[in-house]
Amino acid sequence: MYPVANNIMSDGVSVSYQGRKASRARSEQRRKAILEAALRLVVKEGVRGVRHRAVAKEADVPLSATTYYFKDISDLITDTFTLFAEKAMSDVVTPIYTEVERFIENNGGKVPDAGPVRNQLVESLASMLVGFIHHELKEERDHLLAEQAFMHEALRDPRLRDMAKHYYDYLVNDMHMLCEKMGVDEPDIVAEILMATIFRIEQEGLQKSAEEFDADRAKRMLKRIFHTFLVQV
Repeated sequence: MYPVANNIMSDGVSVSYQGRKASRARSEQRRKAILEAALRLVVKEGVRGVRHRAVAKEADVPLSATTYYFKDISDLITDTFTLFAEKAMSDVVTPIYTEVERFIENNGGKVPDAGPVRNQLVESLASMLVGFIHHELKEERDHLLAEQAFMHEALRDPRLRDMAKHYYDYLVNDMHMLCEKMGVDEPDIVAEILMATIFRIEQEGLQKSAEEFDADRAKRMLKRIFHTFLVQV
């Protein structure tokens, strides 16, 4: 897994914070408080709810503080996306991949080519992934709402578009490695299909309450992908 730093690495590309850098610890705390406030607004109102005055009120800081650290609203939004991506990788995504990777290694490091053992492992792996999605819908709903909001806004904002691509590539790259460990045929393609499917399942889940989440349907979708692309002999 990748370390979480003050940027996102994807295909050798570094994406760093754009706003004014803080020179002291207290200053950095205020700057981060502003970004945390902006992230809360993204969850509540979408990316277009992020405005200097609204963020200052949410963070309980003077308006001059937001304009000091971020010269324009674009820098503020971009840095909020950067903070979101860091938190997502360290708090949500990396723990999931770590657990799935451990599961695969504990079962021989590769899904068998055929037979009841393969079926059981695919069943268990799909159940695990769906369990993580359901947990996100119940306990990490704000994370999913922010993710969807940033990805949607990236369709309009070129700077967010680059950030969204790096973030998505980061997710797909780890999924690609897991697919290779499983012995999946064409792991790069399968990683893309899995991520697109998971994004779709999450989007549908956000339109309902966590209790209405159709875990059985989600599991069938993931199992179909695994069974379709596992190497045949």
